Amino acid sequence: MKNNPILSFHPLYYLLLLVITSSIYSVINQSTGHAVDVTTIIDGEIPFIKEFVVPYLLWYPYIYGLLIYYCFVDRKHYFVALGSLVSGKLICFLVYCLWQSTVPRPEVVGNDIFAHLMRIVYSHDQPVNCLPSIHVLTTFIMMIVVHKRKEQHKWEYISVTTLGTLIILSTLFTKQHAVLDALAGILLACGVYAAVQYMFQSLSAFQTNHYAARQMKK
Repeated sequence: MKNNPILSFHPLYYLLLLVITSSIYSVINQSTGHAVDVTTIIDGEIPFIKEFVVPYLLWYPYIYGLLIYYCFVDRKHYFVALGSLVSGKLICFLVYCLWQSTVPRPEVVGNDIFAHLMRIVYSHDQPVNCLPSIHVLTTFIMMIVVHKRKEQHKWEYISVTTLGTLIILSTLFTKQHAVLDALAGILLACGVYAAVQYMFQSLSAFQTNHYAARQMKK
């Protein structure tokens, strides 16, 4: 019997979970007037570079593009990554609701394309709910995934890690986030990925043992 092509795309439907989760951010991205400035002395030494808005915006195709790619080439890592992304974002939303942080923004000068893009980013995202950084959290999760595959996919590892590093740095150079935001995002990424991976491994082991036990009873 031929494989149904529709069924091969079925796992992509789970991406809707990430889309729905992401839509929550627009609801909570409001200033309460009690946000805590999380910048440090180090952030004061980091310059504002508007050109970094390009890798900052590449975050969107980076996350969704890799998820679609892994859905077809590595189904196990696809589900672990997706589970980690959704879990991590929900944890961030909980933190934002309980404790709001902020990062002061510089004045954007100039009429070049980078300045225009930077103003668009600032106008669509309030300067609150910064720690942990969702940009860094999600990017680092995908970097963990590609690290797991680096032995067999060297160039994939190099390219994805390079772009991921630029995206993380862009959160600092565009002044969308502070150093503490990025560090918190990386730590949270490691934690949720480890937890979700353990959950999937435990579930897989349970299903294997349960199936083997049923076979023995027959």
